[in-house]
Amino acid sequence: MQESIGKRIARLRQERGWTQQDLAYRLAISRVAMSHIEMELSLPSERTITLLAGLFKLAPYKLVEGTTYPAAKAERLPPSACCYTSFELDLALLENDLEWLAQVQARGEGNLAYWQRAVWEKWQPHLEQWELETVDTRERSELLEARRRLSAACQPGP
Repeated sequence: MQESIGKRIARLRQERGWTQQDLAYRLAISRVAMSHIEMELSLPSERTITLLAGLFKLAPYKLVEGTTYPAAKAERLPPSACCYTSFELDLALLENDLEWLAQVQARGEGNLAYWQRAVWEKWQPHLEQWELETVDTRERSELLEARRRLSAACQPGP
């Protein structure tokens, strides 16, 4: 038996620990509209399915595959969706820089204090800006961890 598209969306949302309000905020729709989608009172548009697929890090066709979503609408879905936010990209780039800095430190190459300062000056303003812009509790938690890791990596050694 096919899973309804509303139930699939609700299940994926719950697996991520998001409320309907959290998901609605990410989609720029009301919580009531999100509730109607999950309760099968309204059918999500191709645009909404594409945005949802990106949030769930799936291809749009994978989100609707094996569900009650109409085949005619599914045929119009794009083959892929943006799956990562600029916040997630920045965290990945920061992690890359911190790993590089750890390698420099482990090999004893160059002037470590210079590179620590350079990494700090590059990332501290970005993290401060994200702190002003981020309202998502999961992202705020990740931001705090990123700030902690940046501080630990960029403090001068003994």
